[in-house]
Amino acid sequence: MKHFIIVLMLAPLLGFAQDCKLKKGIDPITSKPTLSTGFIDLPGATLSIDINSKEIDFFFVMSATNAKCLDENTEAEVVFEGGKSKAEIKTEYKNSGSMNCDGIFHIIFKNSQFIPSPLQKLAAKKVLVIRLKGSTPKPIELNLTPELQQTFMNVVSCVIKEAKTVL
Repeated sequence: MKHFIIVLMLAPLLGFAQDCKLKKGIDPITSKPTLSTGFIDLPGATLSIDINSKEIDFFFVMSATNAKCLDENTEAEVVFEGGKSKAEIKTEYKNSGSMNCDGIFHIIFKNSQFIPSPLQKLAAKKVLVIRLKGSTPKPIELNLTPELQQTFMNVVSCVIKEAKTVL
């Protein structure tokens, strides 16, 4: 009976291990390996996380209703669950992409042996809202459901684990 309970408790961990499948590719310019999560549907946008030997790129594409002009001054405010101070509850990231009116937004982290702490935070804490603030008067809000919050954490954890394989 003990063994059955242990196996039952480990099932969620084994289930996540199977979900950590990234699409492999080859960079046409450098001929080095790349990884991608493919597109993940979020409310009001889609997200793809692409990994190469130099960077980890969170590539957001807003839906047609949210597609607005975004420039280098646009910021993503990520609101996390819980926390005791403002610094623990939210983090801001600048747009790493160029100015566009297609609703495309990039958050880029350096890929190295040491994972940046803001990226680790995305894997460790549940993200409630991703709010894009920029030149438009009303921010674009991407509210994540509890299921998407867990999926997002799992995908980012997978990305962190696999990012070192393409260095």
